[in-house]
Amino acid sequence: MNSTASTEPVTVKLEELQTSSVSFDRLDEAFGPSSLGILIVRDLPLQYSELRRRLLSYASYFANLPSHVLDSLSLPEAKYLTGWCRGKEALRSGSYDTQKGSFYVNCDFYHGVEHSAHAVNAYSDYPELSASNVWPPEDLLPGFRQCFEELCSLVIDTAVLVARACDRYATLEIDGYEPGYLERVVRTSTTTKARLLHYYPLQVDAGVHQPTPSDGKLDHGEQDLDTWCTTHIDHGCLTGLTSAVYIDESAHPPTLASYQDTSLPPTPLPLLPDAPDPDSGLYIRSRTGVVIKVKIPPDCLAFQTGETLQLITGGKFQAVPHFVRGSFNAGQVARNTLAVFTQPSLEEIVDHETGKTYAQFCREVAERFT
Repeated sequence: MNSTASTEPVTVKLEELQTSSVSFDRLDEAFGPSSLGILIVRDLPLQYSELRRRLLSYASYFANLPSHVLDSLSLPEAKYLTGWCRGKEALRSGSYDTQKGSFYVNCDFYHGVEHSAHAVNAYSDYPELSASNVWPPEDLLPGFRQCFEELCSLVIDTAVLVARACDRYATLEIDGYEPGYLERVVRTSTTTKARLLHYYPLQVDAGVHQPTPSDGKLDHGEQDLDTWCTTHIDHGCLTGLTSAVYIDESAHPPTLASYQDTSLPPTPLPLLPDAPDPDSGLYIRSRTGVVIKVKIPPDCLAFQTGETLQLITGGKFQAVPHFVRGSFNAGQVARNTLAVFTQPSLEEIVDHETGKTYAQFCREVAERFT
């Protein structure tokens, strides 16, 4: 099967995934050696758009909670990989990321449990993996938890179907690939992790020149562009991504005082029609080394491949390097999005040559970045 380079992500209908009718050529275009390693899914369930709008609005309210509340939702004993995290992630040597805040949640609720007793008991020395979720009080952010869990469950449901399509492709293209492996991992995993992200408004002096990525290649250095989130790869199997929203927080302050009846969910904040800076947003580096801006339509989900899948398949599926460029000189405009990292359960072997489990792999990752 011959792969051809593409500068646009492959888009499929949810129904095509449900009926396994996506052609092998399109799967190769999405995940093959010359691909972008990303797939966009459209025609999602009707409730998706409203859940996305509400949760990504909650992200601004959450990130602007009083500092003592955010501190109470931080878990240093879990290496800040459960609960609230800001300024703890080392993405470059000597540099910590303060441009965004993250709220991490373990998605065991997908299986109807709060957190796996097996994970807590068997992996108590891995607190970053076994810590129970922490949630803001319901009377502080009414409806937040329910909205979070409903949207994440929808993303995981869709990820199961994407995984099934990946399995169809991998069974033909990868010698010794276990049929149905990725679908099984995504469907049954007790370690899937969600990350609600709030990118804080950037303030840059008007005279400062900001390089643009329009030349496509990386010759000028990605570090000049990745101002909201530095270049990295995800560490699970498949990452589900919502389209980001942009909110003018000066015109619409996301504070507790900005809504009156705290027994009801806060009114969703108005969204800007697009990023105020046309160069801001999500960029990926393709298999051929070209930097491409990826625009996920608001009513769609995107799925990209991660490092664990690369390890399991001996590099046949490559993790996707990506970064986020901020909106410069755009006032108090914030960017919010949700990422759901589907990944193996803790005891799953991810490197058959060494016998390394996913728990051990995650420990290596955590030591890299914290």
